[in-house]
Amino acid sequence: MRTLAVLALWVLACLAGRSEITPIPESQQAAPALKILDAYRGARPANSPKILHLVYFTPAGRDPEPRYRERLEAIMEDIRAFYREGMMRSGFGPETFPLERDAQGKLVIYLVKGKDPESSYHKPDSDKVVHACTPALAAAGISMDRETVLIFCNLATWDASASTFSHHSPYYGMWTQANGLCFAVDSVIQDLDNIGKREPILNDDEYGRMSLGKFNTIFIGGIAHELGHAFALPHSGERAEEKALGTSLMGVGNHTYREERRDEGKGSFLTMASTMRLAARPLFSGSDKGMTEDGRLQSCDLTLTTNVTRSDLQGRRGALRLEGTVIGSPPLYGVVAYFDSARDGGYHAPTATSVPDAGGRFAMEISDLAPCGNGELRVELCHANGAVSERRLGFSVDGNGSVDLSQWQTRHVLEPIAKAVADNQPQSAITALQDLEKSGAPAQAKLIGRKLAGTLDPAPKPRPADVPKAVSTFALGDAQPESAEVGWLKPAANRVPLDRGIDSPLLDCGHLYATGLYAHAPSKYVFRLDGKWNELSGEAGLHTVQQPLGSVIFIIKADGQEVFRSDLIRGANLARYKIKVAGVNKLELIVDPNGRNYNDWGLWLDPTLSR
Repeated sequence: MRTLAVLALWVLACLAGRSEITPIPESQQAAPALKILDAYRGARPANSPKILHLVYFTPAGRDPEPRYRERLEAIMEDIRAFYREGMMRSGFGPETFPLERDAQGKLVIYLVKGKDPESSYHKPDSDKVVHACTPALAAAGISMDRETVLIFCNLATWDASASTFSHHSPYYGMWTQANGLCFAVDSVIQDLDNIGKREPILNDDEYGRMSLGKFNTIFIGGIAHELGHAFALPHSGERAEEKALGTSLMGVGNHTYREERRDEGKGSFLTMASTMRLAARPLFSGSDKGMTEDGRLQSCDLTLTTNVTRSDLQGRRGALRLEGTVIGSPPLYGVVAYFDSARDGGYHAPTATSVPDAGGRFAMEISDLAPCGNGELRVELCHANGAVSERRLGFSVDGNGSVDLSQWQTRHVLEPIAKAVADNQPQSAITALQDLEKSGAPAQAKLIGRKLAGTLDPAPKPRPADVPKAVSTFALGDAQPESAEVGWLKPAANRVPLDRGIDSPLLDCGHLYATGLYAHAPSKYVFRLDGKWNELSGEAGLHTVQQPLGSVIFIIKADGQEVFRSDLIRGANLARYKIKVAGVNKLELIVDPNGRNYNDWGLWLDPTLSR
């Protein structure tokens, strides 16, 4: 605890002297954000350069569902109204996404017939559906790489006599900076007119018994939610004070969409975090200026503290303040923060927003954060062309509501070294390490800095079998393996390789570690011990960024015999091991992907040999 206190005091001393920034009330943020956006994009064209395109996919041997056009038009207009309401409530005006219509004003829906029968399509077969739909869109001059497309799949079964429903359709949304794509299912009972009905009762094979109205809430709400992803919206929950508005659409609001029409709840709403992001999306902004240009940050200095200034938040549990100075190109018009305590992919992550001033300064504050040992704060810096730059910060909240920022503080002091290592700049890493060594940072931060900077040193490492007997402990991150193989990217010690979404080389498993091995499954590291060591101890887990997605099993073998096997590791769970290796010649560290090789960023954390 003394080390953490020293670190906190040192960081606060480094930050002293900054003038305080007053958070902009959320109700006043749209006006300055729009001022920045309008200055960048100029006069709005009479016709939007981007519109949402609808496709109706039907497998071979099956016709479109009855009244599909009338039903889907009513549904899409209701969803358009929902988004418009959300944008207006946030202060961005009556903006919503445009739909494609022909010269007579008729809604355009591209009908696509698959070559294979219905039995050939399953929920994971989105690529197969896209492959069938691409030619029809291309013939109409629509590129799926540069447009936003919603594909309705006629892959559902409704048994009216048994009142049962099931579907095997892809059902998700995704986006890039230049395009968006989402999938939804269609059925004859999916009808806006049914959303207010508490009867009849039906049985869905996924969600169980429910009223016809609840069914339509879930599946029409599902369309609205997946469209949000196609519009570049990540998952986000609602803050404590927002619960009076209902449920965040991009949280679990697909299960509450328009339920107020049955008097069964408050319904769903768009958070300010969602509308702030939508304000620069071409479908809403009416501008595609710089749509494919990457966002760049000239300056990004972020600070986390518990020193909230808002009177309504002072004294509240789980209170946190984020402030900083950010300058980017294209210009930054908004900052969105997601405070993910549950680490469940953001479904319940409350959000806060702000707008940088002319000098790039901003501040935001939040309270009532849920207790967590390994929370993640994702900061999205929103560029005026729709691009987003991202930073991730750590926090924890104990059961009494006290916030611990020691992990962020450690990351903060290590950032110059981490950047130098990420950029493969050895001299910059040495200079940054020298500055850290001379500072008042605690010993653990300096140790992590030394090990990280050392990853750019090309000098060969010793094998464990060759380490002098006078050395009583030896980290395997400092050792030369006999062989090393990983399932993604390249083997790495005392750091992780960089990839899309992972921009820091720090060994990060919610907490930072000085030594370790990057081991994306399936992976294996083999070390020669030649019977010269007595014990191996350490931890293992998933990289913080991949914890919501990956699942692995950690295995240790000694001379070919399995001596340790972890439980299935998901989320922030850790595997801890302490095993005897006396007399062992060959040591193997193995990560099993548990039958799948997807986001399985395993990390061996401080694996250490001792005499």
